[in-house]
Amino acid sequence: MSGTVIVTGGGGVIGRAICARLAESGYRPVAADLESSVPEGVDEFAHPFVVMDVTSTASVQAAVTAAVPAGEDLVGIVNCAGILRDSFVGELDEAKLDLMFQVNIAGMARVVEAAVDRLGEGGSIVNIGSLTGHFGRFTGASVYGATKAGVAAYTRYLAAELAPRGIRVNNVAPGVIRAPMSPSMARVSGGEEASAAHAMLRRIGEPHEVAEVVEFFVSQRSSFVTAQTLLVDGGVVAW
Repeated sequence: MSGTVIVTGGGGVIGRAICARLAESGYRPVAADLESSVPEGVDEFAHPFVVMDVTSTASVQAAVTAAVPAGEDLVGIVNCAGILRDSFVGELDEAKLDLMFQVNIAGMARVVEAAVDRLGEGGSIVNIGSLTGHFGRFTGASVYGATKAGVAAYTRYLAAELAPRGIRVNNVAPGVIRAPMSPSMARVSGGEEASAAHAMLRRIGEPHEVAEVVEFFVSQRSSFVTAQTLLVDGGVVAW
């Protein structure tokens, strides 16, 4: 396959794995993220890296223009930018609340609004949700979980709206994935050992396991699949 795929949150652990997998399949992944998130080595598999703040419409529009020069084909958008702040009752503040909705929901809509007209028939949008949108076991993740449940709903509505244009929209909802844990993630999940105990497979996931599913949804191998949510969680939600 060929063509450009914009990957928001491309500087993070899962975003980098997605970019690497897409590059292996012949795509031109463009990692889009905050400048402060760029790790060493990101340009080894993703060219170029564009600075994007999904909470800013102007930043998103500028990044899309830089990522997909005139005349180049955009074949996919992967909305991987996301943020978790714990939201225990009695501890939630307005800044946490606003940031999670602005990044996790509104940010996706901004990216789609800016880039969708560059997608042709057969194009694919892959949203990254979370198992927290499908169960309530992680106390302290109520607001985050609400935003991720919103991602699943947004995916279905967007798929219906874009289907006449031949654009597919799907949602990948990971469980706990091996990565440096933020303090918020550690608080709500109980850490890697506790998370593994909740899974049928008795382990947490690896970034490349999420990336494989994303690549499938971007590719034409999923040409008759749209409006779906696929949990990549080791069986946590079903158990």
